[in-house]
Amino acid sequence: MINRFDNIQKWLALWAIPLLCFSCLDKKKDNDNPVLGDEVVTFIVNKLPEGHDFDDDVFISGDFEGWSGGRSQFKLKKEDGHYRISIPKYREAISFKFTKGDWGSVECALNNNPIENRTYTFESQSETVEVNIVKWNTDNDADKPSTASKQVKVYATDFAIPQLGRTRKISVYLPPDYEASSKTYPVLYIQDGQNVFDAKTSYSGEWEVDETLDELYEESGFGLIVVAIDHGAEKRIHEYSAWDSEKHGKGEAKLYLDFIVNTLKPEIDKNFRTKTNPESTAVMGSSMGGLFAHYAAFERPDVFGLSGVFSPSFWYSKAIFTFTENRLSNANGLRVYFLAGEKEGSDMVQNVETMITLLANNGFSKAQFKKRLVPGGTHSEVFWKNEFKTSIKWLFGLETSNTFQPYPKAKLSSGTLMRLEAYPSKYIQSRPVDVWLPEDYSEEKKYAVLYMHDGQMLFDATSTWNKQEWKVDEWASKLINEGKTKDFIVVGIHNISEIRWQDLFPQKAFDNLEKKEKDRLRALAVETNKNIEFYGDNYLKFLVEELMPMVNSEFSVYRNKANTYVMGSSMGGLMSMYAICEYPNVFSGAACISTHWPGATPIENNPFPDAIFKYMKTHLPDSNTHKMYFDYGTETLDAHYPQYAPKVDEILKEKGYTEANFKNLKFEGTDHSENAWNQRLDIPLMFLLRK
Repeated sequence: MINRFDNIQKWLALWAIPLLCFSCLDKKKDNDNPVLGDEVVTFIVNKLPEGHDFDDDVFISGDFEGWSGGRSQFKLKKEDGHYRISIPKYREAISFKFTKGDWGSVECALNNNPIENRTYTFESQSETVEVNIVKWNTDNDADKPSTASKQVKVYATDFAIPQLGRTRKISVYLPPDYEASSKTYPVLYIQDGQNVFDAKTSYSGEWEVDETLDELYEESGFGLIVVAIDHGAEKRIHEYSAWDSEKHGKGEAKLYLDFIVNTLKPEIDKNFRTKTNPESTAVMGSSMGGLFAHYAAFERPDVFGLSGVFSPSFWYSKAIFTFTENRLSNANGLRVYFLAGEKEGSDMVQNVETMITLLANNGFSKAQFKKRLVPGGTHSEVFWKNEFKTSIKWLFGLETSNTFQPYPKAKLSSGTLMRLEAYPSKYIQSRPVDVWLPEDYSEEKKYAVLYMHDGQMLFDATSTWNKQEWKVDEWASKLINEGKTKDFIVVGIHNISEIRWQDLFPQKAFDNLEKKEKDRLRALAVETNKNIEFYGDNYLKFLVEELMPMVNSEFSVYRNKANTYVMGSSMGGLMSMYAICEYPNVFSGAACISTHWPGATPIENNPFPDAIFKYMKTHLPDSNTHKMYFDYGTETLDAHYPQYAPKVDEILKEKGYTEANFKNLKFEGTDHSENAWNQRLDIPLMFLLRK
């Protein structure tokens, strides 16, 4: 698991990086991807990795050209020691990366890890964007460890595709109980196999399909065989499209589909214990792979009864809509899961909505398709990884009702843990939510509610990335049993590590920055390949508008402000402050542990603290009806916090807070960790919930 503090590094982003490369700026050829405007973006690569050979070619590759890795028409021009390329506005938003001609030489972070996809949204004027590339992923593969689980095996490194005269690597995941049983299993055929199981082979992060299915097996006993087919690099865009394109070339999906159906699938069915009926056979892919997964299911519903269509490239050819309409009569048993992120560009959501409308208006039963549009979803492996489990549960009929269920796997000292695996939020990416109930929980009485961030770190050290926990169940049980606090339950909202910073940053504080500071941070975001998109307001809408009513209906709790509290640490401390400021009529108290006042990575001339303090001055809730608790240590990351304590005291006192309803405590010698927080957790709990 990724260290959650790594996400503190992700404080700057790359929401404004141009990326759409087509060779003819003055032509409007193909109506499958028409020119949308006269705007042009020019990318100039000024900074290159140390030792870069300027004789090497550099390419731009992304969703606009099928993520090929490096096509000749998208090669950058060399000029005076830098590379440049201009791209017209064919699409409003694009995702991309730079390579030296293939995904084995894609740009990466200094530690050799994949970077997030660069993105660019076209503005109403032409722009020039400077790009810094910090490292190439060359000569590093031998040193990178494989992250594939023991359930994954390479079935063939050069499996023949006679229909296309090529070969391809095929990998197979087998369920944990496969060797010990004689059962047969459903099968999923998934595209872009390099990105499915192993970060070593991925050019932009892996889906973690193996880890997710291992987890699903442990939870429900469901086993699934997965056949991952590597993409064909420069042939990818051809193999995943059934339609020819003047810009992109010949479509070969018909032949590629024939290969899967008539060559690969018989081989898999012969060598593994598979369920061969359509109801047990799924096809899945993302981007161009999503286009193919849709095509394959509607072309051969007699083979594939299930299809996971992630971020589909319906923009590639409008023929996909006519094709689908003409085949609906033969797709009576088909189930299709559509996924799109609202940060992928307006054409992505619009095209998926158009397809959904076409299905609904032509007799395709609503029970046969599922539409999931995620507000913060981006065109990335991170997004698809986080949504994979939910899609599998829907496709294979494993969904439980949207209620909290007992979670006996949690190793608690006392009490009971209930879990909601993934609330289908309209505001944020799905994630688990836990509810801890005290030992003597009874429907006969009412309980106060404490909402906490980073829910996976609260109760069970055996399941956390650092083997530490807050010990919430221990402290809560002790204080309740001793009669020192109200009876209360705890709601823990899990984080998604890759977007934790975006979820928990106090979004409106950014508005307090001067324009020059915003521009500086955005420029630094581009330079460091980070993401500066904010989801904090949507995170709070999820908490207050979706999660809280559910908790109120399923558990015996007070529903008034006086018995509702919020708590978190580090970025979660900032979000707890933000929550009580944005929703003063919902929360009566907030505990902000080791509050991360730098807002991001501590740097010189950091503009975030002043922006956050300006927000607090104008938004802190009424001191007569609210409590505010802050604290900080002095070691590791906490060493950056003592300098801000006087300012916090000043602001709270100016707003009328006193010792009765405000604390800002220093814990000398303590560091930034769950072990440090669990040693003093009784203090904020007593402050908020004292009888």
